[in-house]
Amino acid sequence: MRTEAKPTRILGMLVQLACIGYLFVFLWVAALRLVYPFEIEWMEGGMLTHAARLLSGQPIYAAPSADFVPFFYTPLYPTLLAGLSHLTGGLSFTLGRGVSLAFTLYTLGLLFYIGRREAGPRAGLIAAGLYAAMFRLTGAFYDVARPDAMFIALVLSACAVAFYDRTWRGVCLSALLFVLGHFTKQTTSVFIPMVGLWLLFRHPRQAVVFGALVGGLAVLGTVLYDRATDGWFWTYIFEGHQGHLFYWKNILMEYWRDVLFLAPLLLLLPLLWFSYRVPVVILSLFLVVHWAYAFWFRATTLDYVPHMYYQELWYETPRWAILVPPLVIAGLMVVYRWRHSVDDPGSLSVNVFFLLCYIAGTGSSGLNHSTQWAYANCFMPIAVFGSLFLALVAHDLSRWAAGGAAVVQAALLVQLAAFAYDPRAQVPGEADYAALDELHAALDAHPGALFAPAHPFLAWQRDTRVHVHQMGIQDVAFMGGVKDLERRLAAHEWGVVLLEEQNRIPGLERHYRLAKRFQWTAPDALRAKTGFLVRPQSLWVPKTASTR
Repeated sequence: MRTEAKPTRILGMLVQLACIGYLFVFLWVAALRLVYPFEIEWMEGGMLTHAARLLSGQPIYAAPSADFVPFFYTPLYPTLLAGLSHLTGGLSFTLGRGVSLAFTLYTLGLLFYIGRREAGPRAGLIAAGLYAAMFRLTGAFYDVARPDAMFIALVLSACAVAFYDRTWRGVCLSALLFVLGHFTKQTTSVFIPMVGLWLLFRHPRQAVVFGALVGGLAVLGTVLYDRATDGWFWTYIFEGHQGHLFYWKNILMEYWRDVLFLAPLLLLLPLLWFSYRVPVVILSLFLVVHWAYAFWFRATTLDYVPHMYYQELWYETPRWAILVPPLVIAGLMVVYRWRHSVDDPGSLSVNVFFLLCYIAGTGSSGLNHSTQWAYANCFMPIAVFGSLFLALVAHDLSRWAAGGAAVVQAALLVQLAAFAYDPRAQVPGEADYAALDELHAALDAHPGALFAPAHPFLAWQRDTRVHVHQMGIQDVAFMGGVKDLERRLAAHEWGVVLLEEQNRIPGLERHYRLAKRFQWTAPDALRAKTGFLVRPQSLWVPKTASTR
């Protein structure tokens, strides 16, 4: 082990301080958002109404109606919320976010544990710190009331158990965790073949048992759940996704382009390690050419319309500035490759298992990125497995090349600086709470049930009634839409309708009239902090015979 030079030690300390800083900033943001009694992300309330349906004895998966249309997720997360609500005094945004935050804290702890076990405490800190640093880049979804954080924790746990517990008990536990992951979010399926492949080379009989358990339990659970819901479970979790467009141009190029500009180190440092560890030149050359073309494509199209992912970059203005981090990090990788060689690739100690997990995380994010209506949470799988892999690879490359540690630490520092964001933009402020009071006062002035497609949990809180979410209306359009919605609007079933900016309710204007248009005093008061950036716009009440 070589003694680190002073510049390397300073760079290493700066990297560690940045990681600690990102961890504390995330905790600060999550703590302030935990008790906010309104949507931070516009589908949070819809997810809570899934749990409300279960509490009222109604199924999540049923024929689409104005009463309910489920999101196209498997049911474990809302089922957990429904169960915990008996212990916490009822459903709330705080409960939903608290569960997600707990899973994220567990994920950060597990990243630290694996990194420390494989490469020491510094690697553990870097793994956890990098994941915390990508909080805003991944849509600030680590603590929202949605299943993403639970899915990430279950998948990372399943991979860790498969790797560290080499007994038959470990194989069974890993399989069970993957099944639980599948019933939290279907994207879990991308990771199962990679772990199965690893087990096949390590212990073929264990691989067979692993595959049989995962496949058998997942199929059995799916069949039983589908029968219990008269076939609607399969309709939503599988056929519903087929109704979403899949963009091949994204998976082939645009996904890689976006990662290259949002988090270039997630691609370039693994590529450097891969070029040593797997000395098949054609593979590394292919990746270099592909990503160079992605860089060139973006560099020659800087007049793009505002990009939903790039808006998270603090250096997007002026536009040419987005070229700087990828260029700097790529330059550092070239310097390392030019100055250092590893004569024995086997001397690089990162286990290939973590490469397989990184590939699965990268592929999972690519598939999510390429699906219609994808948002930045699609990057969570590559963020978590990329953070771990980067920490291990950085340790590996720093250890075995004199002077290489300084280059690697400099690349980490550049990337951490590029991840910087203003945490205040993610925290509800006084203007949000004041606007929420104004919203409730306006609703109190109108008797009758509330129909709020973007805020169905608000309706449940006021009337203990669940109704369809706006996303559900869009999701089942390919099935003919919510066919009873206009009929029930015509019958004036709801006494007041809350409409969001950028949203449309089919048939609303034929049967309801505008009663109030909100004039919010603050530019972004009550606006969602992430996801679809909408906020309440107007109240509508039934038309009388004279107004018709």
